[in-house]
Amino acid sequence: MNKIPTDDLLHIGVVVQDARASAGKFARMYGVTDWAVTDHTPERLKNTVTRGHAAPQHFLTATGQAQTNLGPVTIRLIEPRGGWTTYQEFLLTKGEGIHHVCTAVVDKAGMEQLETWLAKEGVGIAQSAVLPDGVREVCLDTRATLGGFYVQLLVADGERPAAQPDEVWNLADAVPEGGPLLPLGTFQMHFGVVVNDLMARVADWSRLFGLAEWNFMNWRNAPGSLEDPEYMGKPVDHAYFTTLFSFTPLLGFEVIQPTFGPSHYKENYRNLVGEGIHHVNASMLPDAEAWKASAQRLAQAGMPVVMGGGIGGGFANFYYVDTAKELGYVTEVLHPGPAWDKGPAGIQPVMSANLAPAAA
Repeated sequence: MNKIPTDDLLHIGVVVQDARASAGKFARMYGVTDWAVTDHTPERLKNTVTRGHAAPQHFLTATGQAQTNLGPVTIRLIEPRGGWTTYQEFLLTKGEGIHHVCTAVVDKAGMEQLETWLAKEGVGIAQSAVLPDGVREVCLDTRATLGGFYVQLLVADGERPAAQPDEVWNLADAVPEGGPLLPLGTFQMHFGVVVNDLMARVADWSRLFGLAEWNFMNWRNAPGSLEDPEYMGKPVDHAYFTTLFSFTPLLGFEVIQPTFGPSHYKENYRNLVGEGIHHVNASMLPDAEAWKASAQRLAQAGMPVVMGGGIGGGFANFYYVDTAKELGYVTEVLHPGPAWDKGPAGIQPVMSANLAPAAA
């Protein structure tokens, strides 16, 4: 196996201070009310290894599902409770946020082959543990190569037994009377990864995932690109260099290098905690009126818009909502613009590249 497998988005791993408090926030935001909770104590875990060293690990997980038109999205909240884990390291150095994306289940033989190949590519195993159901969780240390986050794989032969939680939290009382603040009925899924050097990161993505064809955008203040952009409630002149791609409908990534002027990517994220997953593109609302109603509720709940604008000659409008204190990441919301029916044909890449290895 000479690439990291990306079968689907199995779960989003969000490190938090207090899992129950955060579960209530996800219930309020997305309507995720039921959470399967397991306390992974050192006595329950086997073969625990952190950064190549045998180490006790202790963490609690609360797992819930947000319902979308593309199927359920599983969110796993992880509360470090002791020992040595990359979860605790992440919380200490970056705060709450998306620690990893879990992308596949592989068998033991496949994982052995993958580990050998990854070692040659400079990617080690940051953390692993065998759960009581026999499944081994493996966090690949992809921070330096992909942009500040881990990829998790599950290792199991044959059918995976259904794990029984210690308890189930029902947090329906946390959902506002008017419904979730931002239900994910129409999901437009990608993770926004902010990096220092886009082309260097893309070279790593290419070799680790076997991706060859790349298209790049230079979003800037110009007709057909960014239109009337705003940052922190004021007009702004800025630019960013990006690429966008998807492995599956629920597993997509936008890799972003801020290049000019102030932006939430740079001033409020990268300059503070370094590279990482800045936002989740989470919802497509039907029109501007629906967005105005949602924006008002979100602002009243203490989650204002921190960046946004129009794109593609009236094709769509995007908004970044400051949900970081609630969810651990910023949430991107879109709605169709007046030229939506004409399609995105006017949005053309500024550059394309084939990063397949050159013939000898």
